Amino acid sequence: MQPSRFFVPAIICLLFSACQGREQPYGTGPDNPAADKDTGAAATPLAGVYTDTVPCNDCRGIATRLTLKPDSLYELQEVYLGRPDPTNYRRGPWRVRGQVVTLAPSGNNPVRRYQVEAARKLRLLDADGKLMQAANADYTLNYQSDGNLNEAGTTREFTGLYTAEANAAVFVECGSDKQYALAPTGLTPDLQRQYGNTRKEAGQPVFLRVSATVKTQTVQFGTGTEEALVVDKVLEMKPDPVCPQAVR
Repeated sequence: MQPSRFFVPAIICLLFSACQGREQPYGTGPDNPAADKDTGAAATPLAGVYTDTVPCNDCRGIATRLTLKPDSLYELQEVYLGRPDPTNYRRGPWRVRGQVVTLAPSGNNPVRRYQVEAARKLRLLDADGKLMQAANADYTLNYQSDGNLNEAGTTREFTGLYTAEANAAVFVECGSDKQYALAPTGLTPDLQRQYGNTRKEAGQPVFLRVSATVKTQTVQFGTGTEEALVVDKVLEMKPDPVCPQAVR
């Protein structure tokens, strides 16, 4: 597959000579005590939604919405304004190496990379590993928010490690390590049965990808509230508890 001008090596890595090693969270380095902790995508501070309309050679612009999820998965929607079939959608894992965000290939779409700039902005890199530049053109995606990724009422895909024991079921999101209870509504009983057939040993976590809605509920034991997931669809369950960012 021939790379296009949109899918590039990372300029920050000086064409990789200075960036050999594992991909790490954004902001890690010699002065960061967590620099050796390899967690794949950067849940903080890069997770969130980035939008803007970037220039296009043969259309009126590309309306772009990029969601970097804290579980190391991304969703990218591009609308090519003025084309008869304008929408391109892709999803997959995302990672950070140095100051470069990498979107893994998806379908026929090869890898894509952005440079992290100030104020949580992402700038598209070209085929030579340089910032996309043209007269009066801006290839920057501006950070919008991360409030819609985990707040109550949000419905989206979640990936993480799931464990069910006795009367308790716990889901720990990949990347962010955020813990959710499982709401008694939704598919929880079916999910527990499927877990029993998938796990290798009692009490062992499994990898789980679901479509779910975040809700706030009263804790089962004690007082107070907790965040829980109402699962509406099981998308994937595997016996090995391995998150996407752990796969090399």
